[in-house]
Amino acid sequence: MKNKNEAYVDTAALLNNYKEIKKICCGKNVICVVKADAYGHGAEEVSRLLGEAGCGFFAVSSEAEAVEIRMCEEKHGRFPEILILGHIMPENVPEMIKLGVTCAAASAENAADLSEAAADCGGRLKIHIKIDTGMNRLGFPADDERYAETVEQIEKISRDKNLDMCGIFTHFARADDDLSSGVTTGKTNSGGEKSDYRQSSARGMTAVQLSRFERILSRLGELGVNPGLRHAANSAASLWLPEASFDAVRAGIILYGYMPDGSIDSRFKPVMKFYSTIAHIHTIKKGESVGYGSAFTAKRDSVIATASAGYADGVRRDLSSSGCTVETGGMRFPVVGNVCMDQFMFDVTDAEHLPAPGDRVTIFGGDDGSLMLDTASRLSTISYELLCSVSKRVPRIYG
Repeated sequence: MKNKNEAYVDTAALLNNYKEIKKICCGKNVICVVKADAYGHGAEEVSRLLGEAGCGFFAVSSEAEAVEIRMCEEKHGRFPEILILGHIMPENVPEMIKLGVTCAAASAENAADLSEAAADCGGRLKIHIKIDTGMNRLGFPADDERYAETVEQIEKISRDKNLDMCGIFTHFARADDDLSSGVTTGKTNSGGEKSDYRQSSARGMTAVQLSRFERILSRLGELGVNPGLRHAANSAASLWLPEASFDAVRAGIILYGYMPDGSIDSRFKPVMKFYSTIAHIHTIKKGESVGYGSAFTAKRDSVIATASAGYADGVRRDLSSSGCTVETGGMRFPVVGNVCMDQFMFDVTDAEHLPAPGDRVTIFGGDDGSLMLDTASRLSTISYELLCSVSKRVPRIYG
């Protein structure tokens, strides 16, 4: 069956990005983040490809995602490490133990609940301790007033016979801003040359967070507590802050081809191409309107193309008359009128060669990332959200 809308996943680009990350991280463990259906790319196929390429550690957000990855990988005879980064329900501990999934413990109370659930089923749960160094989302507090208590709690957890404490981690809130702005990185300079990525140093909030994490680690060491695998670097820090790499880095958005600070780097290849198809071409007179609410009124006689994708497919409704463009025939054209559930319209009046019904429309992808980044900027959002917005009813095509 021919599809009107497709999300084409470039497997060569994905593998290129993984290899590039491994080179940059200089032998550190690479934890591939495949939560949110691998940022919309399809977790089952992405994990299979990365597993075949040698990835032995995946990070997800929930119990259901962990089960999906475990089942997918077991089908191919692999048993990678899987870490749930978010909160888990104690009721799900028995299944996580059975599947060998590692869970995050985010507080003393949370760890106690996990321990009790593990004891009830006669098992031992693998955990990574989550440290809140300033994100203020989840984790044991690491600020000056409470870090000593946190260390005491972690030392106690290390002796819990129901919990296998095999890792400790934190998450940076501003690494993309603090580290990339104004520093020499792997971006293309004005002369078109590439510079080395790893030349930054911690500053701003990132420096504070790194210092807090290191203080926790140091104090645990003084107490003879081995917290296991230490990881703090997200995509931004893995690129620009080598001292945050510790034992492993968590590769998220760079795995899918986009830089965390919204720049473009040719070493990373955008993986997804989101396509639709032109369903209809028609002309309107000056003063006529387009779409629901007559949100666009033509200031000249115009040629309007209708594409077969809408907000139910992941074409954000706020693209409506926003200045955002789509591409067809090698040219970009503005979206006009309100995006509908199943369709959107764009103005092709200025096309050198008018498109026709059946022609492909690129919503994003197929370039260096500039179309995606321009759209994200105009919508005051980020590439992460646009990738994750492509809905399940759009088939993922791998090639």
